[in-house]
Amino acid sequence: MKPAITKEILFSYFAGTSTALQKKLIETWVKEEDNHELFFQLLFEWEQTNIQYHVDVDEGIERHRKWVLSIKDHNELITETPKESTPWLRRWWIAASVVLLCVALGWVTKEKILFREFSTQYGEIKKMTLDDGSKVVLNANSTLKIPRISFKKSPREVFLTGEAGFEVVHTRDHRRFLVHAGNGVEVEVLGTTFNVYTRSSGTKVVLEEGKVQLNYKEGDQRESVIMKPGDLATVTPDGVRMTQAEQPNQYTAWKYHRFIFDDLPFSEVGQKLEEVFGARLVIKNEALAAEPVTGSFTALDAEELLDALKEAKGFSYTRKGDEIMIVSEENSP
Repeated sequence: MKPAITKEILFSYFAGTSTALQKKLIETWVKEEDNHELFFQLLFEWEQTNIQYHVDVDEGIERHRKWVLSIKDHNELITETPKESTPWLRRWWIAASVVLLCVALGWVTKEKILFREFSTQYGEIKKMTLDDGSKVVLNANSTLKIPRISFKKSPREVFLTGEAGFEVVHTRDHRRFLVHAGNGVEVEVLGTTFNVYTRSSGTKVVLEEGKVQLNYKEGDQRESVIMKPGDLATVTPDGVRMTQAEQPNQYTAWKYHRFIFDDLPFSEVGQKLEEVFGARLVIKNEALAAEPVTGSFTALDAEELLDALKEAKGFSYTRKGDEIMIVSEENSP
């Protein structure tokens, strides 16, 4: 009969006061996947009452990971570990050692321990390949959080704030891929290409290829709808409005620093500039604010886009900090 691993024993382990026998039992016990969730849950509970000091978590984990790999490679040369067991041992060594490092340093930032975070600044676009081979392009002023350990299990889950384009690979074990967006929206997929926009102004999902299931909240109920290529889903507190996007690729033109507008009021163009470049447009002329903008423009900053519009729309502008004042030529002295 195996000895039970209790909460008290684990707390002693986290505190560094457990016996050599207890340490050996815990290190054997935590190798079993069924025990991982309880281990981390109790680890976080212990950390909340044992605050020590704050560190740069990402830098610390990366530095420690490199150190573990060097030690692991050295041990493999000495012990001649069979090749077929090396990948699993290497992954477990890294995961277990990172947990022990977290305990030793007393880290209390649960989000930092659980997730890797990728962010973009205003005007920046970032491309990345996830551990499963899926590709993501992250738009400006956006954040993508990815679980450090559980991403390799089923399902694959990521958490998005802002906007991103996804090319999701189909895994052999048919693992689902979930994008958690704002307002309780989830995009569930096995393998496809789609774009998710989730900002303060709302949430939109455009499907380019494949098939996805959109999960959302409607009142107190959870609802879902299957999307087909070309579908554009606009999520509001009242539910989902489905329309057909004639050119789905125009919703991903941002990947190439392009802005495509189809009779979009100038005031809403200003909202786009603020989301992407952090520049707030002040348009005091109501007629100009309502003036529709149509066309395709390439711009690396707010001024470049405004320069392309100002002659056709008859305005000038001045910038002070993050605020851009739009002046209609009709009202100019």
